Amino acid sequence: MQTIPMKKFILFFLIISSLSPFVLYAQVTNTDRVYDDNIVSVLLYANGNQLKDPVIELGSSDRLTLSFDDLSNRQENYKYTLVHCTSDWKTSDLDPIDYLSGYLEGDINDYKFSFNTLTPYIHYRLNFPQPQIRPILSGNYIIKVYLNDGGDTTVLITRRFFVVEPLVSVSAKVPFYPKNLAYFKKKQQIDLVCHTPDIFRAEPEQRFKITIRQNDRWDNAHVDIHPTSVTPNELQYNFADGIVFNSGNEPRYFDMKNFWYQSEYIRSITQLKNYYKVILHTDYPRAGGQYETYQDNHGKMFIAARSNQNPAIEGDYAEVYFHLKMPEIKNANVYILGQLTDWQLNGNNRMTYNQQTHQYEANLFLKQGYYEYWYAVLPVGSKQANITPIEGSFWETRNTYTIYVYYHNRNLEYDRLVGIQKINAH
Repeated sequence: MQTIPMKKFILFFLIISSLSPFVLYAQVTNTDRVYDDNIVSVLLYANGNQLKDPVIELGSSDRLTLSFDDLSNRQENYKYTLVHCTSDWKTSDLDPIDYLSGYLEGDINDYKFSFNTLTPYIHYRLNFPQPQIRPILSGNYIIKVYLNDGGDTTVLITRRFFVVEPLVSVSAKVPFYPKNLAYFKKKQQIDLVCHTPDIFRAEPEQRFKITIRQNDRWDNAHVDIHPTSVTPNELQYNFADGIVFNSGNEPRYFDMKNFWYQSEYIRSITQLKNYYKVILHTDYPRAGGQYETYQDNHGKMFIAARSNQNPAIEGDYAEVYFHLKMPEIKNANVYILGQLTDWQLNGNNRMTYNQQTHQYEANLFLKQGYYEYWYAVLPVGSKQANITPIEGSFWETRNTYTIYVYYHNRNLEYDRLVGIQKINAH
């Protein structure tokens, strides 16, 4: 079996682990995460569009697509299951038979070997829900991909998705003047009202909760928001300082759909034996500069290749090198943030500061496509990153905000997802 040099240490670790009674593995969590270094380019999207959020309407014909590549180039019989979660992404107390119809697990049988690529891999794809396994309750869900019995040591992927029953409508906007004028031109405030039918009259202050995400981030999401006042068929959210987010800036980007030419922001492309090496032009901080607007996908990535290629199995891979020239930030780490890093803040996308060149450096192994990202600062001891020290913060930034409305059902004791509204800041 041929493997690329950068992955050899993984095989070495697996061999050593198999000889030791003390096998270390990452704890499985209800987040968007990959637990095996050979699994890459994981996408989960709705109705055949890579840029659509993984949301389906309960009882509809909506379909989600999960796709990923396995660099081990060894065909496996992967299985999956769906896990119902609470509004704050804890595994709910429901039995699987309460929220799933049909079987409790399914097989991923759709796979193809890569064709004519430097990097060998197997591409897997799953369209769901399927008749033999489908959710019958609304709420937050995790799709879990695994081998064997699904124990923590065999889980490869966890991904969040949403099943909504649209019973509540939301009116929301980003006003020009925030309630706290100290945030003027610096932060974006979300004004919203929920319009609820009569069926939700019981205990609305306690049973309703709202989560708001900026773009696709979870680290800075506002969660567990309860209404401040209730009127007939309406929930109000009037906080003294409002619900605010740092405005941030539009994401940086690079186009790597074609290795035959150097597009904007790519300094060099080198073909190696088992993959490409792509060096991006050096980045610099944008804080303190002027706001520049351009069309973007709010931090998402898009797997694509030349027009005569099938990106699923003909898209090749590259080691992409990032450089950020700036003074070192003390008592904090810098990360590459976006869908290209699963919106995570971990060792895989943490940058290293080079004292000789006075720049942050990192590299990511990425498939051909179009990528967007920010540089985020995470203070030591914090779980919420901040892009403004490097990227700046401009009220004009065209962020997207997604509002999730949950209602706690007393019968089965679970959080129903009764409304989703997505708005653009401008």
